[in-house]
Amino acid sequence: MDDNKQDKRKDEYIFGLDIGESKINLFVGVSEGENVRVVECGDFPLKNADEFDSVVETLQQAVQVIENTTRVDVHDVYVGIAGKHVRSLVTQGIVTLPMGEVREEDIDNVTKQASTLPASAGEIIHIFPGEYNLDDEPHIRNPKGRSGRRLGVDVQVVAVKPTALQNLAKCVNRAGLNVAGFVLEPLAAASAVLTNDERELGVALVDIGAGSADIAVFVNESVRFTYSYEYAGNSITSDISRCLNVPIALSKAEEIKKKFGTCVISNLIEDETFPVPAVGNRGDVSCSRKLLAEIITARVGEIFTMLNEQLKAHQLDTIINGGIVLTGGCCSLDGIEDVACKVFGKPVRVGRPKGMSGIQEAYQNPSYATGIGLLYYANKQHREKKNRETGTQIAVSMKKGFQRFIEIIRTYL
Repeated sequence: MDDNKQDKRKDEYIFGLDIGESKINLFVGVSEGENVRVVECGDFPLKNADEFDSVVETLQQAVQVIENTTRVDVHDVYVGIAGKHVRSLVTQGIVTLPMGEVREEDIDNVTKQASTLPASAGEIIHIFPGEYNLDDEPHIRNPKGRSGRRLGVDVQVVAVKPTALQNLAKCVNRAGLNVAGFVLEPLAAASAVLTNDERELGVALVDIGAGSADIAVFVNESVRFTYSYEYAGNSITSDISRCLNVPIALSKAEEIKKKFGTCVISNLIEDETFPVPAVGNRGDVSCSRKLLAEIITARVGEIFTMLNEQLKAHQLDTIINGGIVLTGGCCSLDGIEDVACKVFGKPVRVGRPKGMSGIQEAYQNPSYATGIGLLYYANKQHREKKNRETGTQIAVSMKKGFQRFIEIIRTYL
């Protein structure tokens, strides 16, 4: 890449960082208006996500490899976050309208009031205003300009334990990077895999990674609900390690899951087997592939059942007419959408990253949805920032022009 070209477009580069339980994905993209061109993705295995030094070391390696490959200076990254330290709350706000009409500042005030939480709730990373109500009229999407006395709103707030954010930021900083923003992972993944039709009808995105299964409900541009369940891909691997007839290490169980795992039990031949190395170099032992499928399907069904119970408890199962979209590393399991369809009773599809130029076929995979979605999110933030800056510049220019016009008038009067 030409150095001058790199300098010229330096501000156009955007970066997404997905630190999972088993790997780190570092994505580099270039903003091209509403689109993003993927430049590179580093996929780096993470030996131990619970060890701070291990995460920092792996992230440093990722940055070095990406910078050497692309000759781009990786700096401000948007970081995905999910898991048990993330909390989703629904709050309400109501304000009196001093002018008898809804102004922009009234909308800001009621949203701010609704999203004011006690310190114990955690640090807020996202605020999603839902529908508004004006006096006795509910279900208003945009109340601006309407007449009334009181304005209310329901707000979805996503908060994170401060220590979790601090530790994640510390990892990123130790690797020589800055955090441009923290992004709820299902929100990022939704940017990469959901269609406008699904959002309009109401859709639930289920992101199943190694460490957690996260669900988010979207209606248009509004996020109505988020929830994180701590059993996911690693739990399936653990079940395989414990439940097969042969003692198996977790690393070997993970290999077996990827190579022989399936959720389609009916297609398997009754006596179909696969070889498993026995403990202590005692040779291979034959294990039933049907048993493996039953172990996997039982845990997958349990995960979906728990998420579905959350949807029903919050009366959200009736508004997701666009169905369920699955994404995350576990979606590589054959037949997983069939299990989801039975549990949720809704149309189900596997979501793959879409609509991005420069993306290699290998990255059109559900496991990369969060990383690529972070580029979508980053690009949107960049465009909104540019629009604000442009608006400010125009306002300043108009003010200066008006002042100069007044000065000219005064000179000739």
